[in-house]
Amino acid sequence: MGKVVIKNLKKSFGDLEVLKDINLEVCEREVICIIGASGSGKSTLLRCINALEDASSGTVEVDGHDITGAHADINKYRQDIGMVFQQFNLFPHMTVLQNISFAPISLKLKTKEEAQAKAHELLKRVDLEEKANVYPEQLSGGQQQRVAIARALAMEPDVMLFDEPTSALDPEMVGEVLAVMKKLANEGMTMIVVTHEMGFAKEVADRVIFIDEGYIVEQGPPSEIFGNPKNERTINFLNKVL
Repeated sequence: MGKVVIKNLKKSFGDLEVLKDINLEVCEREVICIIGASGSGKSTLLRCINALEDASSGTVEVDGHDITGAHADINKYRQDIGMVFQQFNLFPHMTVLQNISFAPISLKLKTKEEAQAKAHELLKRVDLEEKANVYPEQLSGGQQQRVAIARALAMEPDVMLFDEPTSALDPEMVGEVLAVMKKLANEGMTMIVVTHEMGFAKEVADRVIFIDEGYIVEQGPPSEIFGNPKNERTINFLNKVL
């Protein structure tokens, strides 16, 4: 599971049209990297995919369920979609272990024992086993972001969304977070990643999508987008960032 189908998605904030007509199909186990200038609509697109923003029109389907429908059980579908933000959003008064096990316990998806066993397993996956009982403030930014990834994985999602997960980090911490994301990609997780890390997009993405002014302007395999972009706007953008 983990297929996402977006049809004619539009999103406006008042008179400002941020997404103008997005059509996108993400296959199971596919890794998509979304690139583009700030303000082009990338983060808004992610927030529409997990219903943090209501679409103005169009549909978003996850595993065949329309999450934009009037009767959609958003909370149920949101359990299938993990999200990692720029800011780590960890609960400061909870230990790392409690942060990761909190949602499965409070939603009664697992017993406390099961959730904590899963949390230990996830900490191992993100190379932070020894940090289970410390508090977020005792961790570096890179470690906090890896805990945030483990917390999202604790819900056993079908799809993982990453909204510029390294942009708030000091440069020396970026690599440790990208390494965890590469591992997830290699394990077959469906991932949609908004990123400024072009090296990561080149290496890990199955498909790169360039968004500009609310439209998907160009998409294709990394070799094509970075090696031979067709659209003038894509070329201009890549000349600035590469």
